[in-house]
Amino acid sequence: MKQKLPFILSLLLIAFALSVHAQSVGTDQNNADVNVVKRCASYEALQMQMASDSIFKQQRIALDAYVDNWIKEHPDYDEKTTINIPVVVHIIYANTTQNISDTRVTQQIAATNADYAGTNSHSMGSFATSLRANTNIHFCLAKRDPNGTATTGITRTQTTVSSFSTMGGSASCSGYPERCASSGGCAAWDVNKYFNIWVCNLGNSLCGISEFPTNPLNNFYGSTICYKYFGTTGSTAPYNLGGTLSHEIGHCFNLYHIWGDDNGACTGSDMINDTPNQADATYGANTGVVTDNCTTTSPGIMYMNFMDYSDDISYANFTPNQATRMAAVFASNGPGHTLSTSNTCSGVGIDEFENLSNINVFPNPSTDVFNVTFDVENTDNVVITICNYVGDVVTKIEKQNVTAVNIPVDMSKQAAGIYYVHIQSSKQSVTEKISLIK
Repeated sequence: MKQKLPFILSLLLIAFALSVHAQSVGTDQNNADVNVVKRCASYEALQMQMASDSIFKQQRIALDAYVDNWIKEHPDYDEKTTINIPVVVHIIYANTTQNISDTRVTQQIAATNADYAGTNSHSMGSFATSLRANTNIHFCLAKRDPNGTATTGITRTQTTVSSFSTMGGSASCSGYPERCASSGGCAAWDVNKYFNIWVCNLGNSLCGISEFPTNPLNNFYGSTICYKYFGTTGSTAPYNLGGTLSHEIGHCFNLYHIWGDDNGACTGSDMINDTPNQADATYGANTGVVTDNCTTTSPGIMYMNFMDYSDDISYANFTPNQATRMAAVFASNGPGHTLSTSNTCSGVGIDEFENLSNINVFPNPSTDVFNVTFDVENTDNVVITICNYVGDVVTKIEKQNVTAVNIPVDMSKQAAGIYYVHIQSSKQSVTEKISLIK
């Protein structure tokens, strides 16, 4: 739905500041009012910050202009190279219930990877499956911390703050108290090398909030998710399938809400061409064709898009145009370029360098055994590491004193799915993606 992006008046911003943590009212596919937890406060926080911070506003305008120009220069963008994003999850807890398990974290990363890979199994309703894109964005828990020490990619901070009143609105401890040690939270790891996620108690009326990107990124960049809606096992329905983080990361990667945040006027914009016009946020577990006063005929509104507010069970897709818009953030001049080229998903003691030459991973897809071939010059050590979509190592092969490599990799004991092939020499490294089918 691409039209002119509206600005919210200052009075509405003040009203938001007073009410963001109040219960929200939405409508389901039968137009019945439903009292729901507010899905997201990111857009309101964005407007508040743009109204109060002129430098931030200029940075945001410049970034959107850059993204629009990048998209125009790449009209047929269909990049297949995987964008690997190192993640650190900061768990901030006041009691044992809020101190969620490592399992919940790995479940969440797996769910988010499925959402961004386009392998979420939920229905696309009446929309073509071609509108379910593989964004080629992959998340992995960091394996080295800012000091170069081995890490699980998870930090834990005990706090005396029972619930954080987070409203954004400024890149500060007052806007994001959970992102500051001085206010009972945890400071970000280097935002140019790690995508920071904070998991804490946001009370009973907010699922998540994120800061949109700027160039350069600031130290408060990232997403905050209420612990109740993070992960799957033990999380709270109807937001118990990991969809909140997938939505919030979309904002961090410069996506707007699918309805354009125009309160039903049909004139707002999400800056995306392949999403239909939509009046307002959609709540509930919707199915079939849903229409509104902006889109009155089938296939209707795209309520299953991750940038709507539907229940997790209805979330299904990012569109190809949304994938392209996100890719612009990680292009060579984008604010996320250093994040996407960070080596913090690699184990301690392994350095990342320029790409190897003449790389071939075949056959792809593979049923059991695939081959890795590439050329190297004057190297004494080659390590091939195969990781699943969560980032866990499933196979590792080391070769010594090689000048050319042709290595078979046996995956017959692994489950079907997407795997990542990390090829590293003493001088260079690269990552390739392969699909395993059974």
